[in-house]
Amino acid sequence: MSLFSTFFAKPHYVIRPIGADHAYDCAKLHAASFAFPWSKIDFESLLTDRTVLTDGAMNERLLKDEMGGMALSRLLPPDAEILTFAVDPARRGEGLGRALLSAHMSNLERGGARLVFLEVGEDNAAALKVYERLGYKIIGRRENYYQRPNGERQAALTMRCEL
Repeated sequence: MSLFSTFFAKPHYVIRPIGADHAYDCAKLHAASFAFPWSKIDFESLLTDRTVLTDGAMNERLLKDEMGGMALSRLLPPDAEILTFAVDPARRGEGLGRALLSAHMSNLERGGARLVFLEVGEDNAAALKVYERLGYKIIGRRENYYQRPNGERQAALTMRCEL
């Protein structure tokens, strides 16, 4: 492999736990993924909470971590709830989200979770596709739950996966 092809090679991500030192990266990724993002302080609080399990997809080829995705869940065995899950918009469609969420769910299961819950906007087709492929089923609906930037309201679908 030439130096040129090495430099421009597609990133390879490793999925590993992340801590408060990644709060800024999480906030940046969240802002790129959601209309009403959480702050760095929000993430610092979550990333230091003993009941929150966190995983990040980190580019292993860079000297400085580059986060391609993140998943944060509250783990209260035998249940867990995915609090947020996001993939860098530039990395979507490459299978990174599915790999990250699959690894995250395995970590939740190792932590004692038997059921995992989440809420997702009914208009988020990409996320719904990933969740359904990983075994999530729709169990409920909350009308007018999410507000969109244009002021419209969207229903949230409540989903559950048995591990």
